[in-house]
Amino acid sequence: MSESIYGVKDGEHIPGAVLHRYLTDFAKKFGILERMRFNTKLETVEPSKASGWSLTVSENEKQKVIETRKLIIASGLTSTPNMPHYEGQKSFTAPIFHAKDFCVQSEVMDKAKEVVVIGGAKSAFDVAYAFATKGIQVDLVIRKSGQGPVWLLPPYVTPLKRKVEELLHTRFFSWFSPCPWGAEDGFPGVRNFLHGNAFGRWLVDKFWWVLTNDVITLNGYEKNPLVGQLKPWNSVRWSASGISINNYDTNFWDLVKKETIRIHTTDVSKLEGSTVFLENGEKLETDVVVCATGWRKEPSFKFRNLEEAGLGLPYKRDEQLKLNKQTDEEILSMFPSLNNQPVVKGLPPDTDPMRLYRFMVPPTMIAQRNLAFAGMVSTVSTSNTAAVQGLWITAYLDGNLDRLARSEQEITREVMLHTQWGKWRYPCGYGAKLPDLAFDAVIYIDLLLKDLGLRNLRKKGKVAEIFFPYKPTDYAGLLQEWEEGHEKVRSL
Repeated sequence: MSESIYGVKDGEHIPGAVLHRYLTDFAKKFGILERMRFNTKLETVEPSKASGWSLTVSENEKQKVIETRKLIIASGLTSTPNMPHYEGQKSFTAPIFHAKDFCVQSEVMDKAKEVVVIGGAKSAFDVAYAFATKGIQVDLVIRKSGQGPVWLLPPYVTPLKRKVEELLHTRFFSWFSPCPWGAEDGFPGVRNFLHGNAFGRWLVDKFWWVLTNDVITLNGYEKNPLVGQLKPWNSVRWSASGISINNYDTNFWDLVKKETIRIHTTDVSKLEGSTVFLENGEKLETDVVVCATGWRKEPSFKFRNLEEAGLGLPYKRDEQLKLNKQTDEEILSMFPSLNNQPVVKGLPPDTDPMRLYRFMVPPTMIAQRNLAFAGMVSTVSTSNTAAVQGLWITAYLDGNLDRLARSEQEITREVMLHTQWGKWRYPCGYGAKLPDLAFDAVIYIDLLLKDLGLRNLRKKGKVAEIFFPYKPTDYAGLLQEWEEGHEKVRSL
């Protein structure tokens, strides 16, 4: 994304319109755009008689069936908005919509004088900021029954003043995150020292304390009671991709101090007329309600006629619960510090996350090599992860991975260890439901690169490898490297 073409300077955040333009140019250059079928909705997926898949789609209000030998589900985790339903919502007279539609509903900004925004994540802050900077009064309602406001990190953190995104992609800092596939980075000794003994774990605790308190100080949560209402309820240690960066053009906290953005930590009890009633007894008159309430974490279509195991492991519920318990014990034995996780609200104790091998392939379908999921990982490392997942999936579907678990026992152990770990590592994120990665994304890419038979340590020299952040340029040329190392495969 060169500055001469796209106008984004070093250190600047990328506007959405510029990113859209870049992705469109990318799709044209590499022949992706001409292979796209637009205005087509996938309804159902089911196994075909030809050992492939039958896709029922709606196109121009007509249904048709597409047959394919292999299928990659790349619909991601933000396809279907999570829209709440409140008492009285059907007869509510003010407009109410999801933050997903904020752009197409932009005309409300020209008319509204008072706005209610529901949510405590970055999208809620974004919507509140957009209204408030237009001089519109905003009431930001954060559920008391939820997990509280998100961490809004300054662009530069720690005494070293490192960029947040670079911090997350620096190998040295990744060592402070306990991870079951951590040894894939080639530094198992350091990881064993930090997580395998009391002194090492003390150092880990201090690292997270410094990082958390640096953000608290820089944001001034404890200096101003109004700003303090947005202080997250738990340490940044237990959050993953849900953390966000303060990338606003003007001072967000000033809007809170002036009460142009007023904070209400309570739940919505009902809607009536143009009034939002809160459980703490407050009544908010409003011209519009925007629900920045996240996304449903499942595909928007249905799988049909799958075997009982479906897309998970081939175990009945009681067997799965036993396996969950055994894996929990193994994880806590490996990483005792995870016993100290905070208690979070709203999550059933026996929630099963997505059980996918390498977070991409259903364990019961590995041998078939006809189905994979791309982008079903919640991470701040989207571009790097997407590029490596794409190459991994291509090699897997063609049977050309250098390393792939084959026995049911090996597959089960790896899938359980990797997926069950999330609920212990990131209870304040999505870890209990799906792969949620922050400081672990670089190591996840290490894991995939080793499966592909490629170098995972890609810096020049050990100092750079340990202390310099990984960026997309570090993974440039992966396809060419793979082709050069697999000449015999290419000639088949």
